[in-house]
Amino acid sequence: MSNDLAPMAPMPVHDNTDDMLWRTLWNAYEPVITALRRIPLVTDVEICGGEFGIHAQLTDGSHLWVGSHGSLPIDPSEMEGFHVRRAHHDNPTIDELVYDSREGEEQAEHGNNVVPLIKAIAAFVAERQLAPRVIEMVSVRLQAVTAQRQPMSKLLHGPFADNDAAIKEYGNAARLLAEEGWTCVHALGGTDWPLTVWELNDEVATVYLAPVGQVIV
Repeated sequence: MSNDLAPMAPMPVHDNTDDMLWRTLWNAYEPVITALRRIPLVTDVEICGGEFGIHAQLTDGSHLWVGSHGSLPIDPSEMEGFHVRRAHHDNPTIDELVYDSREGEEQAEHGNNVVPLIKAIAAFVAERQLAPRVIEMVSVRLQAVTAQRQPMSKLLHGPFADNDAAIKEYGNAARLLAEEGWTCVHALGGTDWPLTVWELNDEVATVYLAPVGQVIV
């Protein structure tokens, strides 16, 4: 349903986070909210005007509204399926049904199951490119063993959001080692994910690209 290692969209920032009703609904629907935040969509619980629902912000200014038969019940055990629409506060022409597992509707067989709900939402926003991008960060690192058999680790460059920039700096680091007299004794990964092993005067060094996490942009 979601990647537990992926970065989550930030928490909403407003005065409702200390409201008991808001906290009750947030905790009740946490599996849905957390999965949406891992897509990653900024997700909130709406409690205005007596309407309870999950609001997920999309990158074009529109949003997803997750409800059921009207509002979400405070007690999830009283759910009768999920109803999800895409809408826009300032543009009423944006009105799309995303998912409906209420009785008699297209996804009714799934009922209150969260897994197909999130899969459908993830596919919807991916197809329309409505979710923030998750960028893999990469650094150029060196791992070495000295002539005295002491291990050493060093960050050479980065981290980079652009893999091409990381590969360029990797090439510069490798050329510098060669200019200093190091001999390349092993290479793999080609130009996609390069790694080389170097040797000089009983010292061994490995230069490689290392993933250092993800950021949301």
